[in-house]
Amino acid sequence: MSETAIGRILLLVDGSAAGEAASRFAALVAGRAGASVTAFSVARAGDVKSELQAALANAAAILGKASVKAETAIVEGHLVAEAAAKARGYDLTIFGTSRKRRAGGHRPSFSVWQLAKSIETPVLLVPEEARPRIARLLVCTGGERYIEKGARFVAALARSAGAEVVLLHILPVAPEMYRAWAPRPQPGTTLVEGESRLARQLRAQRGIFEKESVPVTLRIEESDDIERSIFSVCRKTEADVIVVGSSPSRGPLRTSVLGNVTRDVVSRASVPVMIIRSSPKGLLRDLWTILKEG
Repeated sequence: MSETAIGRILLLVDGSAAGEAASRFAALVAGRAGASVTAFSVARAGDVKSELQAALANAAAILGKASVKAETAIVEGHLVAEAAAKARGYDLTIFGTSRKRRAGGHRPSFSVWQLAKSIETPVLLVPEEARPRIARLLVCTGGERYIEKGARFVAALARSAGAEVVLLHILPVAPEMYRAWAPRPQPGTTLVEGESRLARQLRAQRGIFEKESVPVTLRIEESDDIERSIFSVCRKTEADVIVVGSSPSRGPLRTSVLGNVTRDVVSRASVPVMIIRSSPKGLLRDLWTILKEG
């Protein structure tokens, strides 16, 4: 039995093509996990709700076709605030990401970033072109202990979906002008077999998937461009979902900080991206371990 069950999924419905792709992905995940789904829409006060109601009916039909237990709900208010409050009672929130042309290329809308920052539980962002398939998940890890809760969640998802996992850690490479003086990173196999703090934590994270009987491969890459390496491995392994993390903010608001890598992955990915929020308690525990070990 998984330590982290996925029993309730919140599907945000907005009537877009990306939203329909999210509905199909929600049907797939819920069907494999045996989870129920709430299709949820937020209308601005005074707006006509007929389009959202039609979108909710379409989402319900997609879920029903997959024999997923579903209900629909629509409220008035501010999208981010209402969705973040609603999501607290769910294990996973799924919504579509429509990209708009902005300076520097196509970027998801501001509301997508706000949703990803504000929802405390894992979120799955589904682009319009994504196909509903979960055979392989690419999990990006820095090796920190505080993401272990997220790893257990992904293990539960992978087990229910019958998927395999590629656990990716990227070793930074010094800029070319400094490489003559910088120490050469250890080869991946040597690093994982060692007794460094990073090696122990990577083995522990791999063990989380092995405990759930999920096929897992630990992959070590060296790169001076993390984003490029993530997409390269995604293509080579034919991953269907990329899993990345966010850090808890230090401000009074209950939000997360999306780093540049996470933002760039979400902006460019043609497959769904799962963002898992790090635990502040785990982050402090990890920091304390670093201080003790020097």
